[in-house]
Amino acid sequence: MKRISMAILLTVWAAALAACGGGNSGSSSSSTGAGNASSCPTGSGSSGGGASVSIGSKGFAEEQLLATMTKQVLEKHGFTVTYTLQAKDTAIGTALTGGQIDMLWQYTGTELTNPGYLNQQNPPTDLDQAFALAKQLDEPRGICWVAPAPMNDTNGLAIKASDKATLGSTLSDFATYLAGHPTTKICILSEFRTRPDGLPGLKSKYGANYGSANYIDVGNTAEKNIANGDCQAGEVFTTDSPIAANNLYVLQDDKKLFPPDNVGLLVRKAVLQKYPAIAALMAPVAAKITTDVITGLNKQVEIDNAKPEDVAKAWLSANGF
Repeated sequence: MKRISMAILLTVWAAALAACGGGNSGSSSSSTGAGNASSCPTGSGSSGGGASVSIGSKGFAEEQLLATMTKQVLEKHGFTVTYTLQAKDTAIGTALTGGQIDMLWQYTGTELTNPGYLNQQNPPTDLDQAFALAKQLDEPRGICWVAPAPMNDTNGLAIKASDKATLGSTLSDFATYLAGHPTTKICILSEFRTRPDGLPGLKSKYGANYGSANYIDVGNTAEKNIANGDCQAGEVFTTDSPIAANNLYVLQDDKKLFPPDNVGLLVRKAVLQKYPAIAALMAPVAAKITTDVITGLNKQVEIDNAKPEDVAKAWLSANGF
């Protein structure tokens, strides 16, 4: 859920009282597909047959990697793919619905809760259910969701990987640890104290032990603070590259407090109806993109300064794509 501005996030969660990141005008299809009674097709086929399609992305490494992977896979199978447009929400969504681009990787949490998209105030807290709801609500808008990935780009608490045996592997385990260590330091962004999916949610879902910890406000997510020993745990966004760079471990949210925010490929319905091979080709790729995988790939781009094109190609090659 990190991809949504904090102002929007707070508004949504306060209302919901529920848990929770110049383009191609020569597109191959002229219709957005809105109002088309036909359903989104299932994936079929393995070749683009020389078709020209376009993809856009948001401007950060994770999105650039996903878009680049898509371009490389589809081009290997007979598509010509243009990838020139990068924009923020909701401009990139408007580019999709307006036919400026044909496809886009999107986050379920962003799509469901952002007022510029579906504006749902009480989204599901299960990854599969969130994807299914976004798919259902977007289809009448002429947008098809395909190729869901198991990665979850949401909020979390992380610890040093070397502390896992002591602190536990889940938020429930950590609550048990806090019972005997009530002054444990946890570094957080200040909003975490009041967000429903922050400290109030931790106390409600995981027990009062979270209320006794020593919370320290930091200016950014807490990866460096944890690595430096300033705190034993801290707030992170679960696919951020500093997690991998600092050898951290994200405690598993075993009671599903934090909002689901996995990705899927959004394709204009008219385009997918014409080229269902897009879904067939990208589904097995997406299925391998776990939270750990994308975090490591983000690190290569953001920390190691590798090019998204090179990182994408190496990963695709290593996984048989």
